Parts: sequence; C-alpha cells; structure tokens
Amino acid sequence: NVANNAAAVTNAPTDNLSLIVTGERFLFALGAGGNPRKVQWCDREDNTVWTALATNEAGDIELQTSGQIMAGVRTRGQTLILTDQDAHAATYQGPPFVYGFERVGSACGAICRKAAVGVDEGVFWMGKRGFHLYSGGAVMDVPSDVVDYVFGDMNEAQTSKIYGVSNQAFNEIWWFYPSAASTEN
Repeated sequence: NVANNAAAVTNAPTDNLSLIVTGERFLFALGAGGNPRKVQWCDREDNTVWTALATNEAGDIELQTSGQIMAGVRTRGQTLILTDQDAHAATYQGPPFVYGFERVGSACGAICRKAAVGVDEGVFWMGKRGFHLYSGGAVMDVPSDVVDYVFGDMNEAQTSKIYGVSNQAFNEIWWFYPSAASTEN
C-alpha cells in the first residue's frame, strides 16, 4: 500500500544479512544483530516477539561454522542455510527447542547470496569451485561438463553479482555471472 511507508519491525534484530520465512511460518533473521553466524527467529506468526520465553517459540542459535551466512532456502520440510563455507539444515522440532540445526555439508559454501535456487528436487547452488545439491541427507557435488569453463572464465572480483534461476520449462538451473572480460552478467 503506497499510503503506508515501510517501517522497521518492532523488537526485530537489526543489521541482518538476510531474511527468510520458513515452511512453519517463522521469520528467520540470518546474520542477526550483525553476528554473521547467528540465526534468530520470532514467535510463530508474530514478528514482534523475538525474545525466547517458555510461553513462545522464539529463539536463536549461533551456527558452528567458521563462515558467514550467505542465504537461506526453503526445501522439503527444512530450511537450508548456506554459509560461505558449509551448509546447515534447520528442522522444526517444536517446543522447547523449536528448531534443530545440523551441518549437512562442508567445503560447499555458496559463492554469493543469490547463487542458490530451490526447486522440487532440492536446493542447487554455485559454490566457489563447483555446483552443489541438497535434497535431504547430505550435500552432493553436481557433475558438470562446463564447470572448468565457467570457473575459468569468471571475473572473481565480481562474484557478488552471480545469481541463479530455475528454467522449469526445461528442468534446468541457470547461473548468470560476469565473465572474465566483464564487470556485469
């Protein structure tokens, strides 16, 4: 509504890296409060309650990683959180812990914040040296005939501009990236 300006959510953490709404209708603040490894969530369907109490489902956790959170993607019954080093699955457990977090992949971090794509098969993303898939269980490397070409022709100073999209008509995932001779995709 153009008559109502956007405003900060009351009591929400600030200086977040990203936000995502989980399948269970919780708002996750990723990199909450300026901590690049912290995930904080509000009470279910109440984005003004961020302090964990016995009477609500708000909470937070600091991921056990040396990386910083890059993105969150909803996938079958979980929320996948990608850092620049590894991948973690958040699974709803209900009170009192609300969410359980498990590292599901190492040395598979996302190359940038927009490099992940969620589709029916799972979550695909571009890492720093290849392509990865999480479809439950553990992260898998995606074999690719073009990986050497793509990573050999990439402007590494512009990787923050990379983004992935789903081409559902052909069951494909595409990544747009700046080639070595360019500063734009």
